[in-house]
Amino acid sequence: MKFRVTVVSMMVAALLADGTALAQKQGAKLWYAKAPIKRVKKPDRNTGPVSSKPVTASLLTIQWHLMKRLDGNQSEIVDPRQSLKTGDQVKLSITANQDGYLYIINQPEGKDGVLLFPDPLINDGKNFIKKDQEYLLPYRKEDIADPSDAWMQLYPPAGTETMIVIFTRDQITTLPNEVARPGDAIKPEVVADLKAASQQKVKEFFGKLAVPGRKAVPFATRVRNTNTSDNEDMITTIAIKHGQ
Repeated sequence: MKFRVTVVSMMVAALLADGTALAQKQGAKLWYAKAPIKRVKKPDRNTGPVSSKPVTASLLTIQWHLMKRLDGNQSEIVDPRQSLKTGDQVKLSITANQDGYLYIINQPEGKDGVLLFPDPLINDGKNFIKKDQEYLLPYRKEDIADPSDAWMQLYPPAGTETMIVIFTRDQITTLPNEVARPGDAIKPEVVADLKAASQQKVKEFFGKLAVPGRKAVPFATRVRNTNTSDNEDMITTIAIKHGQ
């Protein structure tokens, strides 16, 4: 794992731009898009009784963007498709369109993954998240006055930092749902099994996008599972490239 949490002093810059036509098109109507979905009972979920009839519900959707710390205690939203530099300090912002359960795993190639969320300093270590609420990673409250002072630093060797993001309607029993210590190890085969069992159909939007009630942000990525026959989970990969 090349991510390390670094505590720095900073002032939050005014990053959010005015909404645009694109942002409006990706606004509340699509953010909360509902459809008749068939609930599916899976063996690795804490799912209650499932009706045989479709239920109308919002399609599982998340939106994320990446921030980088600048000199002079400033920060900016960066294009995740561009390569960063070793030593850069970054933060991930993620928001879901409904209540659910979030798992974020830093997955080095050929090694066990490291659980980044749930985190013992967020939600008392629980992974239940609320709709439309922004969650920042990392988030540290110990020994600092402002949680925005915590960042993930890119350490050598240069390469790609891979984060697996999993958002589900019900808790997954093969992953930690409540943690007391940071950085639980996750076997790669656990994530591979979840991906293999998922019947998701992923649709992505990228650009200047707004979560309803907020101003649009540049370089945002919105990911949605559009499969109404299996809308139990949404799994996506965030790849952060960094050079020397």
